[in-house]
Amino acid sequence: MAHKAVRIEVTEFLDTFFPLPEGVTADQHPQWAEDVFDGLAAGEVLTEQEIQRRFVEAVNDNDLIPGLKMSTSSEKPDITEMGNFKQKPDAAIFKADSVPTDGRPHWADQLITVEFKRNTTSQDPFDDRKGAELESDAATRKEVRGQLIDYSELVFRIQHRTALFMILVINRKIRVLRWDRSGTVVTPAFDYVAEPQVLCEILWRMSLLSDEQLGIDTSATRLHPNDTDYKYMDILALSSKTDLSSCEGYDLLPAERQRKDHIFTHVREKFREAVDPKWPRYRVEVPDGDGVRTFLIGAPAFYAQGMACRGTKGYVAWDIQAKRFAWLKDAWRLDYERMEPEGVILSKLNAHGVINVPTLVCHGDIRNQKTRTPDIWEAQQPVRPDTPASTAASVSPSPTLVDPAPQLPSSTSRKRTLVEAEDEDTSCGEEEYTLRRHAHYRIVVEEVAKPLSEFLSGRHLVSVIVDCIEAHKDAVTKANVVHRDVSSGNILILPKVVNDDNTGKPYIAWKGLLADWELSKPIHEAEPLLRPRQPPRTGTWQFLSVGMLTDNPKTVEIPDELESYLHVLLYFSVRYLESDCKDPAAFIESYFDSYTLQGGVYTCGARKREIVKISGKLTVKDGVPLTFHSPMDRIFCTLLPVFKAHYMVQDYLKMKDAVVQLPFRKIRPMPSSTPPAAPGARRSSMAALKALTTEKLEHLAPVNDAPTPEEYARAARLQDHDYVLGILANAHDLVDPKCCWSCDKVGDRVPEKYKPQVPLANPHGASARTMKRRRMTDVAAVPPPFFSLPGRLTQSQMPKAK
Repeated sequence: MAHKAVRIEVTEFLDTFFPLPEGVTADQHPQWAEDVFDGLAAGEVLTEQEIQRRFVEAVNDNDLIPGLKMSTSSEKPDITEMGNFKQKPDAAIFKADSVPTDGRPHWADQLITVEFKRNTTSQDPFDDRKGAELESDAATRKEVRGQLIDYSELVFRIQHRTALFMILVINRKIRVLRWDRSGTVVTPAFDYVAEPQVLCEILWRMSLLSDEQLGIDTSATRLHPNDTDYKYMDILALSSKTDLSSCEGYDLLPAERQRKDHIFTHVREKFREAVDPKWPRYRVEVPDGDGVRTFLIGAPAFYAQGMACRGTKGYVAWDIQAKRFAWLKDAWRLDYERMEPEGVILSKLNAHGVINVPTLVCHGDIRNQKTRTPDIWEAQQPVRPDTPASTAASVSPSPTLVDPAPQLPSSTSRKRTLVEAEDEDTSCGEEEYTLRRHAHYRIVVEEVAKPLSEFLSGRHLVSVIVDCIEAHKDAVTKANVVHRDVSSGNILILPKVVNDDNTGKPYIAWKGLLADWELSKPIHEAEPLLRPRQPPRTGTWQFLSVGMLTDNPKTVEIPDELESYLHVLLYFSVRYLESDCKDPAAFIESYFDSYTLQGGVYTCGARKREIVKISGKLTVKDGVPLTFHSPMDRIFCTLLPVFKAHYMVQDYLKMKDAVVQLPFRKIRPMPSSTPPAAPGARRSSMAALKALTTEKLEHLAPVNDAPTPEEYARAARLQDHDYVLGILANAHDLVDPKCCWSCDKVGDRVPEKYKPQVPLANPHGASARTMKRRRMTDVAAVPPPFFSLPGRLTQSQMPKAK
C-alpha cells in the first residue's frame, strides 16, 4: 500500500519547494540572533497555549518572515461560519496587509497554516524512527494527522489552491509540510531551539516565494467588495420577472414561449446561495480552444470531502463572455496517458448527437498545474514505476453538474472524528500501490441540473433512469463509448422545455441527464495491463456490479452498467419511497457499503452478492421480501432473476475453463513396510460406529451445474439495453388501482441522527470479514473519498407534483 506521506530532508525540501529567487544567494539572508527561540527552551514545562504565544511573538517581533505575519486563532472559530466549519487552527501566516486582529482563522486569507502540540511523541503524527512507518497507526498520532488533513482540506475548499504549506510545532520540535491532491511531503522533526538558524532560513525563504510558489492558484482572481465584478454578482443574484419557473409540469405563458434564453428559477436560486457574503468570490479562467474564457463564482454548490483525491468542486457560474449561467466543475483529474479529459469525451458525444448528456461549453487543464508529491514518492522507490502510460482508475470519481443526492445524516449530524478523517484520506486499502498523479482541470457545461434525490415519485424516478439508460445506449451505439461510472451522483434531473405530444404546447418536464463522463472509454477496449503500482478499479464502490467487485481487473461491459442502474434505482427507492423495509438505513448500509476484505483485496459485500447473484430476490433479513406495493416490485421481481442468470452463465463458463486447466496429481505409492495394526479396542470402536449406517460412501461426481437453456436466454437479455428499457417503460406506464404509483415518495427515511452500525476503519488484524468499504455518505455525495454537502432535503422542501 502506498502511504500518502513522503519524508524528505530539510535541505531537499528547501531546494525543491523554497528556491531562492534569481539574483539572491543563501548568504544574503538577514542576521538572526542565536537566542531567538530561547524562550521556548523549557518547552516540557510550558502549556500548549504558552508555547504558541512565545513562538508567535518570537517570529513577529524578530520579523522572521518579512512582509508576512503570524496570527493566532485557537480560541474562536471563523465568525463567517462558512458551511458551519468550526475548526480552529492554532495560528496562520498572512500577508502583512491582511493580518486578522480578532483571533479567528480567516480561512479565506490564510497563506500557511500553523499548528502547535505539546507532547513530542504522542502528538507527532509522523514517526522518524528507523524502520518505522512514517504514518504511525497510534491512535493519538492518527488523531493529529486527521486534524491536519481537516485543516488542509478546508483551505483547499474555500480558496483556490495548488498546494498548502503547513508548520507543525511540537514542543521544541518542528516539521514543515506541503499538501497537494496526491499526498503530503513532510520534513523530519528537528529542534528549532538548538538549531534556530535552520528554522529562520525556512521562514525567510517563505517570505521570498511568489503567490504561485506558495500554492495559490493564480488563474483564480480574488474579488473584493469594492470590485465591479463583486457588485455585479449581487445584481445577478436578484430575481427577474423573466425567470422561468423550474416546476415540473409548468405550462409556459405565451410571452415565455417567445424567449430562447430562459434563466430557470432553480439556477438563479443556486447562484443567490453562492454569493453569500461569508464566502470569497472569484473570477476564474477556463481554457477555450486557443483562448481563455472567464467566469464569476462564489461558494461551491458541491465540494468533495478528502484531501488526497480529485477535490471536485462544482459552481453555478456566470459566463462573462456569453452572459449566461453555466455549471463549472473544478477538479484535479487523474493525469495519465490514454485518459481523455472529460471535455474531449463530451465533445465527441455532442458531435454524435447523444441525447440526455451535458452540452460542452469549454474545458482544459489549468496552467500546467500538477501535483508534485508523486515525483518525490517515486524517486524514493527501489524500482521506479514506469512512465504513466496506461489508464489509472479511480475508485470513487466525483460527480459533476450539480450537488448530488443528500448524504446519510451521519455525515451531517454526526461530526466526523479526526481518526475517521485520517482513515478516509487513506481509505483505499491495499488496492493502492502508488500515489496518483493529478492535473488541475476545469470544464464548463450549459446545464445546471438538480440532484436525483429531488425526484417526485417512484414513477418519476423510473422515468429519469430510463432517460439516462437511453443516453447510455446512445453513447454506446453512436459514439462507441461506455460510461463506466453509473452512480447516484451522475444521474441528474434537468428541467427542460418540451412540447406536449397532444397539444404541441410547451411545458416544463424534469428529464434525466447522465453526467460525469471522465472515466468513460471506448467499448470493447480491453483493460490495459496494469503497471505493478497502478490502482486497478474504476467506478463508485456502492454502485459497481457484483462482477466488477469480484473479478479484478475486469473490463466494464453493458451488463455491469445496467446492473449499476438497478443499484441506483434500489437505493433511492429504499431511502425515499414507502415500503415494508423497517430499517432503511441498516439495509442501505449492509447492501451498498459492505465489502469483504480477504488477503488485502476488497470484494463484494455479502448482502449485494446474495440478492443479485445467489437468490435473485429482493429481501431484507432472513429472506423476508422487501416490497414497495407499487409497480416497483415488478421491476425488481423481473430484473433480479435476469442478473442471477447472467452470473450463473458467467460462473459456469469460468468454471469450465478452470477445470480444463487443472493438472492431475500423481498418486503417492503406499509405503513398503506394513503399518502397525490398530489396537483391538480402537478396531472394535470403529466397527461399532460403522454399524450405525448401511449407506455406502459416495464417489466424487463430476461437476455439472450447466445453466438451462432458459437461463442462457435470460442472461442474453443483458447484452444490450433494450430489454431493461422495455421492462422499465412497461412499469412506468402501468396503472395499478391498488397503489398510488405517482405519490409514493414519503421523504428521507434515514433517521436524522442515524449512527452507522459498522465501523468504517479496518479492525486491527482483520483478515477476511464483511466490512464497510465506504459509507453511503460518500455515495449520495460521491466517493472516496468522503463528501460534505449542504443540509439534506426536508419533507417541506420536496418539490410537489403538479
